[in-house]
Amino acid sequence: MIRYFSNTTDSFICNRIKSVFEKTEQRFEAKRMPLDLSSELEKLEAEPLGCVLTSRDAFERSVKFKIKLIIGFFFVLVPLLVFGTASYLTDINITFAVYATLLVAYLVSSRIETLARRYVQTRRTAFA
Repeated sequence: MIRYFSNTTDSFICNRIKSVFEKTEQRFEAKRMPLDLSSELEKLEAEPLGCVLTSRDAFERSVKFKIKLIIGFFFVLVPLLVFGTASYLTDINITFAVYATLLVAYLVSSRIETLARRYVQTRRTAFA
């Protein structure tokens, strides 16, 4: 059961990461903005979930922001609502929901960082 949940989550995350990169690349190509994809991928491989505000490149900032939105919505907001509802229905203290959500967000963010690095490495080898 845990393996199935892990595989399903990994598949979902991989598809979202791939979608984020593809849509951002298409947007940059459509607007004819300058894009050095190999250097951008190199920067993203070094720190896929780094600070969005300090990045100078629009591509890097856009990709990181979209990945953080995915984490925030699917792996913070949704679990908080689920755990909050469960704690309300079972009369457990609401701190359970907060701690459980923090645990889920931490585990998923480390997994997303690993999968983003792996995707960037795959893209760089295909690009080169």
